[in-house]
Amino acid sequence: MNRDTAVRLAQEAIKAKNKRLVDAVLRIRAETGGTSAAPGPVSALPTIAVTCATGWECYAIVDELVQTGKFRVRALYRTPGTQAAARLEALHARAEKEHPGILTLHSGVDMNSQEALTRSFAGCDGVVLYNTANTSKAGKITNHGNDPVGGRAAVMRQVTAALGALKANPSVKHVITLIFPTDKVTGIADDAPPIPWWILQKLRLSDFLRGQGINVTCIHRPAYYYAMHRVDYATTETQYRGDSSLSKTMIRENNLPGVTDPDFLVNWIDVRDVGKWVGTVFEYPQVFSNQDFSIASSAHTGDELVALAEKNNRHGTRFRYKQFPRWLMKLISIFTDEVVYPLRYAQWYGDDGNAYDFASNDDLADLERIHPRWSFERELEGWGINDIKPGKQR
Repeated sequence: MNRDTAVRLAQEAIKAKNKRLVDAVLRIRAETGGTSAAPGPVSALPTIAVTCATGWECYAIVDELVQTGKFRVRALYRTPGTQAAARLEALHARAEKEHPGILTLHSGVDMNSQEALTRSFAGCDGVVLYNTANTSKAGKITNHGNDPVGGRAAVMRQVTAALGALKANPSVKHVITLIFPTDKVTGIADDAPPIPWWILQKLRLSDFLRGQGINVTCIHRPAYYYAMHRVDYATTETQYRGDSSLSKTMIRENNLPGVTDPDFLVNWIDVRDVGKWVGTVFEYPQVFSNQDFSIASSAHTGDELVALAEKNNRHGTRFRYKQFPRWLMKLISIFTDEVVYPLRYAQWYGDDGNAYDFASNDDLADLERIHPRWSFERELEGWGINDIKPGKQR
């Protein structure tokens, strides 16, 4: 089977499955008058532990779960005193004013420690389990992109610790993992490129845990976050343009950055959409238990992102898609591991590789029947891109 046929069939199957899952949720809502259950007092709410809670994605999950008012949330993270931890603490302060006790913070939680995770999962009903192939010690991150032996071992130390903690806490009935888009070509398509080791390993983790008797819902989402274009770890959750060195490398006039060809369709995700779907999965376990489920916020080419930026700008400012040269990424990867992940990711999900889970924004329509998506247009407004005037960029 050729690559394009394999990808098309897989994308059609994903779309059909999403429709079945969404239909099931809406059917339950219709039968129960629009909600699964009315939130009770905080003390009676199910408790969800979220690992790696200071990261982009897991912070958003904590925030969205708290906003539902349907769960007590236990935010687990390792290092206090960081800028990211301060943002989590600010969220806790706001939550305490509105719903005392709905959010608790637990620092010092090492994902490699079964003992720490066992304590952290005690009494929980669900867990959001996030694993990474990177390791960190004394604030120094070790990137294992070029080190499959060390990287696989790093991931499995975390998974083994989590498995032991889950088995020690039978109160945990539901685990959610967050994984890359599905593999559509390996063993199916002719001349399929080799899948990067860390993507293959993560795609297998959910089935590994299921084989050990753990009820796992695997949410497949793109690793291209909107926040890659613009993010600040501030003491509020707001994403904004600013004077940081990071902001100066992101969207400006004549610079909308990317690593793929300008006409290649990329699936994007806003971490708040991930958080909303995590809440829905926990709310409807009868629908999502032991299911794989794909989501995205939008599907756009680089050229389409430029068109949206220009369409929504209030001053007629022109933008240009600026692709980071692939050859330069390959060269840099010889001297540093920092670009290995984005380089291999772009190659694997590229024109000759695996492709994304959604072929167009139309394929996301069923998801919107439950949650309106965070569109790129909404992001542009929030970042202040629509107010950039010609010739005013730094």
